[in-house]
Amino acid sequence: MKKLLTTLVLSAVLAASVNAANKVNGQSKAAAQTDHKTMLMKDMRTMLDAMEQIQRGGLYSSTEDMKAGVKKLQGTLKSLESEEVKWILPKDQVYAYQFAQKSASMLRLYSNDMIVSIEAGRMDDALEDYNQLLKQCTSCHIRIRNW
Repeated sequence: MKKLLTTLVLSAVLAASVNAANKVNGQSKAAAQTDHKTMLMKDMRTMLDAMEQIQRGGLYSSTEDMKAGVKKLQGTLKSLESEEVKWILPKDQVYAYQFAQKSASMLRLYSNDMIVSIEAGRMDDALEDYNQLLKQCTSCHIRIRNW
């Protein structure tokens, strides 16, 4: 009888601890998802700030502002290139992840070209690169966010 009671108590304790561990893991997944979304949304706001800084630099002939904006923009591309971007993409659009990856790649390409154009003193080309960056942003927002 003592063995049965001991086995029953140990089983109950083990079951309770497994249940508690599952709840903790479930909460940490939800918390991780919230953290990812928060980080990605912060990066999106930073991208907007970067684009505004590039535009302002172009309008006021400030190559330093343009370069700083490009650097800020490129600092956020890692989140678009990573798996974490899936946290903010629509689940019903199977192409969304690949499209985000392609957009990030094109943003990097055009921003690198912009730096080259600025350093070569070709402001028309640099502003065309800005235009291409903006097209990438709006294209992604139109397709993925259904605007």
